[in-house]
Amino acid sequence: MNTSGLSSAEPRAYFSALGRIRMLAGDPALDFANTLHWRGAQQMDFLPDYQALAEWSVPAGLLSEQEMGMLVLLAPRFPRAAEAAHSAAIALRTAWRAGLEERTGGGPNPETRSPSSPLLEQLLTSALSDPGLLMSAGARREDDERMLFLPVSRIALAVASLALIPAERAMGRCEGDPCGGFFLNTSRSKPRRWCSMDSCGNRAKARGFRSRMMAEEIRKPGD
Repeated sequence: MNTSGLSSAEPRAYFSALGRIRMLAGDPALDFANTLHWRGAQQMDFLPDYQALAEWSVPAGLLSEQEMGMLVLLAPRFPRAAEAAHSAAIALRTAWRAGLEERTGGGPNPETRSPSSPLLEQLLTSALSDPGLLMSAGARREDDERMLFLPVSRIALAVASLALIPAERAMGRCEGDPCGGFFLNTSRSKPRRWCSMDSCGNRAKARGFRSRMMAEEIRKPGD
């Protein structure tokens, strides 16, 4: 698959068999959560297997092209390890999304909630247990099946930086129905409402315009 972005002026994107998914969240940990994504009435998983996980990690900024190429060649030699690494990534994503959904779901002081949980912390600890996987993979042996966990460790490091380190980071969720993508809200003028104005934002505005036009038609006298 082509894992490059469209241009330097546009967000990086991952091009998969399911189509394009852009890195709009402002942080790779949130982009990772958004790999389980609503389009229309269907929830789509952009990481259905190990190869997709490795390829997605390049535009996410978590793997180099060289590292990804090595892992894609290594996975067929150690299919059980590749499957275990993929399962670990999906378990991490499930726990991470659960914390984010709680944090962005409203209620009293949602900004002060930590999107972490004992399960998430356990998964992060496991994924970060091999410090060698957090460094450059260039010096590692290409017949080492532990290398297949490289994308999981890099993802876990990104998640930990948001979930476990105290910081004033406002996390939001797209109001597009049913998108619900997560993002860092860095806007100082007004809260960010959409993952992207050119997609969910425009669709919401179009729906609002149509609703107003229909309401005006209903209010016309003599109808």
